[in-house]
Amino acid sequence: HMFFTNLLLLYPEAVFVVSCANEDRTEEDIFEMGERLAEEVTSAIRDIDSNQLGRLSFIAHSMGGLIVRAALQHLMQYKDKFHLFMSLSSPHLGYMYHSSRLIDAGLWVLKQWRKSLSLQQLTMGDAKAPEETFLYKLSQRRGLEWFKHVVLMSSPQDQYAPFDSARIELSPKASNDTKLGRVYNEMAKAVLDGVKPGALIRLDVNFRIQEKNLDAFIGRAAHIMFLESQPLMRMIAHLYPDLFK
Repeated sequence: HMFFTNLLLLYPEAVFVVSCANEDRTEEDIFEMGERLAEEVTSAIRDIDSNQLGRLSFIAHSMGGLIVRAALQHLMQYKDKFHLFMSLSSPHLGYMYHSSRLIDAGLWVLKQWRKSLSLQQLTMGDAKAPEETFLYKLSQRRGLEWFKHVVLMSSPQDQYAPFDSARIELSPKASNDTKLGRVYNEMAKAVLDGVKPGALIRLDVNFRIQEKNLDAFIGRAAHIMFLESQPLMRMIAHLYPDLFK
């Protein structure tokens, strides 16, 4: 909400929709979450009259980036209007190569305790064959190449969304992984296939984290600060106006 508030002050003529289609349902199938988001977007466009639609942009945090990508094939009728895709520390290539054992342990507990399908999907544990997993199937779908701007924001301080995954780039750790490394690199290449070099922007953020709390200890504080850092949001809105105009 804070990001949209900053943008609304600069672009009062724009229409902003804060998605709630998947609120309290984030443990479910991400493909189904994408369908619900697409329905929500389509409904919002109908409300403002689709003939008046100028451009369509998406800003998403964490798993929301994958939900948006899952929604794109259901919004193909508007692809000529796609302008900006911006993800804030989204694990586009999953949670496989964490540098934090605490995060790995926490994900394992959540998968076992809450029976979270979305976490199974993000760790490629939802199918025996890697090519049958959600992440691989999503990587083979078209979508990001339809946008004029693709902005991938990440932070090396964020231990929750792996740095390479948020940047959608090859990981050095994949070369040593005989089980999933090849598939990981295939996904990294496929997701950005067709995206023009001039359209892709990767922004790495270093936060000033002073608090000594549990989130800071396990490396999750930076992940949260993408939503709470007012200076970051103002900087993006003012330094990169072409992304929003």
